[in-house]
Amino acid sequence: MHDIRFIRENPEGFDAALARRGADPLAKALIALDEERRAVTTQVQVAQSRRNEASKLIGAAMAKGDKDGAEAIKVEVAAIKDAMPALEARADELAAKLKAALEIIPNLPADDVPNGAGEEDNVEVARWGTPRSFDFTPREHADMAPALGMDFETGARLSGARFTFLRGDLARLHRALGQFMLDVQTREHGYEECNPPVLVKDEAMYGTDKLPKFAEDSFATSRNLSTDAVVGAIFDHLRSKAESNGGALTSELLEWEDKAAKLALNLRNQPLWLIPTSEVPLTASVMGELLDEAALPMRLTALTLCFRSEAGAAGRDTRGFIRQHQFEKCELVSIVRPEDSEAEHQRMTRAAETIL
Repeated sequence: MHDIRFIRENPEGFDAALARRGADPLAKALIALDEERRAVTTQVQVAQSRRNEASKLIGAAMAKGDKDGAEAIKVEVAAIKDAMPALEARADELAAKLKAALEIIPNLPADDVPNGAGEEDNVEVARWGTPRSFDFTPREHADMAPALGMDFETGARLSGARFTFLRGDLARLHRALGQFMLDVQTREHGYEECNPPVLVKDEAMYGTDKLPKFAEDSFATSRNLSTDAVVGAIFDHLRSKAESNGGALTSELLEWEDKAAKLALNLRNQPLWLIPTSEVPLTASVMGELLDEAALPMRLTALTLCFRSEAGAAGRDTRGFIRQHQFEKCELVSIVRPEDSEAEHQRMTRAAETIL
């Protein structure tokens, strides 16, 4: 997500970078929204400060016997308390609105990225190998694959379109390729092999730019409603234990029961996302962590199942082993200092090219 402070300090540069991506200027509207948010937040802080100050003055007035003064201050405090919910709600609303606006803005292009309106304007910067020429007309892989063990019919029957059931030597080759890639990256290029979860929380998807933009292209699970039953069973047991000891539920136990009920509600309402790439859990593994610079770079690799709904690909690449809902991929992730990112990206590219 973009930093609003950077936008405030560089509005023209921000809009110019967006223009290179074919996007409309946004800095003015974002800054105006942020100024309104900051103004309301200041009002909330001023009101809170005055409420706290006035509350102390009530006691001082009463100590002096100034009942009229104390009553006047009480009226002021009551008015502040009445106004606070609306102010706080407005501050939260503006903060959420600004966050939502910043979340959907694409990354700004690097300075060396060529300008262009589409793929036809891409500039070739490197090439590996020489394209093969054939003295016959090559067949599409989708036409050959069924005889080699790529069973589209069974995949569709089991799970629907864009799923494939691999068999025999092709399944073995699929497994061997993944292991080969892991071995090359760990043994020859210093990557640490990881085996992360393929189900992650919202925070991991947001932190790796998959949400909110690609929500429709991702699969989400829903929590089993039996969470409530589990929590209820735990506290039924605690209640019976307390009653058997001749005592009532303690305030601490009641407090934890309330916390557990809220946790159950959160679990039920928060989906877990099937990862579209292991980049998500690998990158999120350091999210919110304070890293020792001496430990950098951190180079991580994983071979995981990946899941994509491909909602935006309707009607495209409908034949063969392309745009599948489920596939495996060997991912490379490096955690480095910002000033080292370009050099590390080049190193990562060379590491990937060795597979060829």
